[in-house]
Amino acid sequence: MEDSTIITMLFARTEEVLTVLQDRYGRLCLGIAKNILGNREDAEECVNDTLDALWNRIPPEKPEPLLPYILRITRNIALNRRRASLAQKRCAGENLSLETIREEAGDVLAELAVYDGNDVDETALRDALNGFLGTLKREERILFLRRYWFEDPVPEIAAMLGITENHTRVRLTRLKEKLRRYLEKEGIII
Repeated sequence: MEDSTIITMLFARTEEVLTVLQDRYGRLCLGIAKNILGNREDAEECVNDTLDALWNRIPPEKPEPLLPYILRITRNIALNRRRASLAQKRCAGENLSLETIREEAGDVLAELAVYDGNDVDETALRDALNGFLGTLKREERILFLRRYWFEDPVPEIAAMLGITENHTRVRLTRLKEKLRRYLEKEGIII
């Protein structure tokens, strides 16, 4: 089924479209949410929240293409859930580990990817990120997106690319620096 048909079904408020969306995109959304949250149960709730958000946003929105729109919603819901969970832990007076503090502070790149759209510069930032990705070789793009968009763990990325974890970390560090320089050249200061 084409995305345009799915959007038409959402505009017509045909409830079967939720099953179609679940079948077609549910697994991918679940994978993203699970990578962010580390918990299948919470990830499944994020997928359900994504379907609910799609139902409520379409109409009036008519996203083209549909897949990135769905993945962005899923990712934002999962990140918000993770932030809320971390805030609850802080309020409970628990001591935070270094890993939790790192996650809470977030990576500059992860924060850029979740850009909430309330700022006028969203288009410029999105265009700059797309431009940056266009300058990368295929393997660098895969590495960058798997880590900072899908939030895959470094060991999984290393195995997927057939390189060591240390080499993966070094390449990610270089890519972050390359992005920083690219954004500065585009007039976007982080």
